[in-house]
Amino acid sequence: MSKAKNPAPESAQLTCPECQASITYYDVRGSSYYACAKCHTYFEYEDEGPPRVVGKYGNAPAEARLIPVGTLGQLQGRACRVVGFVQRREATNSATWVEYQLYQPDTNDYAQLAQYDGHWMLVRPAKRGYNPQMNSIQLPEGKFHLYNRYQSRVLYAEGEFDWDIESEKNVNISEYVLPPLMLVQEQQAKRRDWYHAQHLEATEVASAFGLSADILPWRRGVGAVQPNPVQDWGHVRTLTACALAALFLLQIALMVWRPSHAILQQTLTTQPDTTGTPGSSKVLVSTSFQVNGPTALAFDLRVDVDNQWMELPVSLVNEETGQGFEFTKTIEYYHGTESGESWTEGGFETGAVLSGVPAGRYHLNLYPISENLQTPNMQPLSITVGVTEQPVLPSNFFIAAVLLLAFPAVQWFRRISHESSRWGASDFPAPPSIYS
Repeated sequence: MSKAKNPAPESAQLTCPECQASITYYDVRGSSYYACAKCHTYFEYEDEGPPRVVGKYGNAPAEARLIPVGTLGQLQGRACRVVGFVQRREATNSATWVEYQLYQPDTNDYAQLAQYDGHWMLVRPAKRGYNPQMNSIQLPEGKFHLYNRYQSRVLYAEGEFDWDIESEKNVNISEYVLPPLMLVQEQQAKRRDWYHAQHLEATEVASAFGLSADILPWRRGVGAVQPNPVQDWGHVRTLTACALAALFLLQIALMVWRPSHAILQQTLTTQPDTTGTPGSSKVLVSTSFQVNGPTALAFDLRVDVDNQWMELPVSLVNEETGQGFEFTKTIEYYHGTESGESWTEGGFETGAVLSGVPAGRYHLNLYPISENLQTPNMQPLSITVGVTEQPVLPSNFFIAAVLLLAFPAVQWFRRISHESSRWGASDFPAPPSIYS
């Protein structure tokens, strides 16, 4: 890539040594290598002596006509002109990209507009060199990680150049990325040149050169420095942590402000109902208790079943309005010995929660159904029931937490998916920081 030049005339003409076509060039004092757009001859021409043909390229790729050599533009507030076009590929694989050589006549500076798979970068000479450590470069704006290392080959060129583009076959190129930025090192023997690149959207390129964005190449995959769609991940993490802390403190505050307390604890005993449904007991009625609602009530049930089951419909009845709330639970417990090993199945306890119970005086009706309840010599079963007002319900906290984490989870997945696609195209490992 080229460096800054001293002021020069706006343009000049020369003749192609092969096809005699007229070639307009713009860096009159700086350019010394040219590629003819008509016959594709690449040659060197200095002020003294005849042109020296270096080689010849094949047919022009379609990208050469997107922004033709000679096109004027206004990119990032700077006037520029496209003076050269190069199509390159990596020496060891088939990856190809194109570079538009941009000349800024006001300052005689150069830049390159690079495009690969529809991803655009603007590349300028860096103002300083860098010292990579362990495949990374630490700068105030963050850590740049090694993404690619290769040598390039020229497939096609046209326009003017102030250096021999065919002399770079032994240049080792290393790219370090911190999206949307890139640092590029070109090393040949002991010489090291550094360049600073940044991502451009296709709409910026189209606007700079008066093009329709629809004619530019479609973007494929994730570019080396394409910005992650989740740019504010750090803020999302911070806000999520604050929201979870606030939710936890709210749960604690509610427990302190409206503590849970037992309003009923009673043990009832089944009584066979010989006139009812087989296996049923007489209705068991608890003592009355006061509910300071509207509130949630937690019901704890324990039945001393032994190698049997019990179905237990429960009805909470408002003694003033007759309004009822019902739920049914099944309790079963079995145990035994098989092949010398003891086993158990089920348990003695279960529970339920009713929400939004209005204030009032209530009692419970229990309708136990179990095998052998009508057997005269069957031992009655004890049912212990407890009712707690304003119970601590961890499920509410966890449901709220899950809902709160839904958006960050989606954003995290989008971020990781984007970075995985980016680093999947690299021969170097992804930095651990992409997962944090």
